Order: sequence, then structure tokens, then C-alpha cells
Amino acid sequence: MSRYVWCEDAKSGYQFWKCLFGTAYPDIIVETQNSNSKLNRAADNINDENLYYIILDTAIDNPDVLRELTRLKRNISRKNNIKTISIHSFEYSLLSFEFLEQWIFAENDDLKEKRSEIIKAKDQFVKLIKSGGNSDELIEFKSVYGFPKKYNSEKISAKLLNMITRNTGFETDKSKVGPCFITECCEWENRQADDICGLDNKRLSISEKMDQIIEHSVLQAAFKEAGL
Repeated sequence: MSRYVWCEDAKSGYQFWKCLFGTAYPDIIVETQNSNSKLNRAADNINDENLYYIILDTAIDNPDVLRELTRLKRNISRKNNIKTISIHSFEYSLLSFEFLEQWIFAENDDLKEKRSEIIKAKDQFVKLIKSGGNSDELIEFKSVYGFPKKYNSEKISAKLLNMITRNTGFETDKSKVGPCFITECCEWENRQADDICGLDNKRLSISEKMDQIIEHSVLQAAFKEAGL
């Protein structure tokens, strides 16, 4: 029997999941279905004895995500060889990582001070999602921190992660995940001599990075619930 992880992320999310599972669970095959609708169809067509873990993005204030999530749960409810890993979004997994700022910013880094309001917004947003905040609380959050009214929580996650990591080796957007998240320390191809981060004095292997991200973020509970 083979084990698979399926996700709908096609770019940065897929890069991250492929690295994380490939490192922490090397027997698991990670595949992207490229969209929620294709993920739904693929799950509906499973008819073998392999074990599948499907990453469910649960940013349900997005109507498209909610519709596909409801459909997917209905499709897989009758199949015993499918388990779900429920998270808000891959970006939120990194935002919830306890050591995010400690990795990105060196001690006494001016950049961290310049981004203090963004980091504060990130902390409030993580707390909001963890507590199951309602639509009114999300509207208030957007008003306080200047996010467009049309932004759903998934877009806010992506924007916050990009704002915190930009111009560093951890810079992550929709097209790519920052190389310093998914490579050995200081193997960043474009690293300059003055690119010093919080890991400069305690460089981590990729295995150590993935273990820490799992153990100190919302992924720990999500993986445990899925039986990983």
C-alpha cells in the first residue's frame, strides 16, 4: 500500500508541502491536483486500496472554497482510505509558526522594528483564526489594519506572510515559497554577504526546519488528527 498527500495548491503551496512531507514523511508521495474542483473529481474517483491524505484549506469565508469543501466532504465520507488534513491555508501554517520572526530577523535587526506593526497584525490574525473568529471580527480586523474590504481571510494570510518576509531569503508569495524555508541554511542561491537572518548563528538542516515547523505551528494538531 502506498501513501499519498493531495493538495490543490499549484505553486508556492505545492512547493512547501512537497518539501515538508518529503522530509518528514519520505514514504509519502505528494501530488497537486491544481485546483479545488480537480481535487474533488480526483477524490471521487479513488477506487484503490492506497491511503490518501487530502489537505483541506478551510478559509470558509471564501464562497468558492466553502462550496468545494462541502462537496469534497460529501464525496469522501463513504471512503475509508481517505483522511483529511484540515488547515486554514498553507500561508496560515507559516504565520502560526512560533519561531517565524526568530528565523527571519537577526537580533537587533532594524527590519524587524520597521515591520513591527505588520508582525502585530499577524499575531492578531493568527489569534482570530485560531479562535474561530466570526465575520464581524474579520471586518474589524481589516478596518484596524488597513486591508481592503474585499479581502477574504486567505488573501489576508498570503498578504501578511509576504509583507513579513519580503526582501529576505524567506520571501513567499503565491508563485514561490521562500528558499530559506525549504533549503538547508545558507544554501540560498542569491544570498548576499549582508543577508543575515535569525538562524545565522544556529544554522539548521532541512530536516530540523521541517520538524520545527510541524511541532510549533497549527500543523502539529492537524497532522495528529489525521493520524500522522
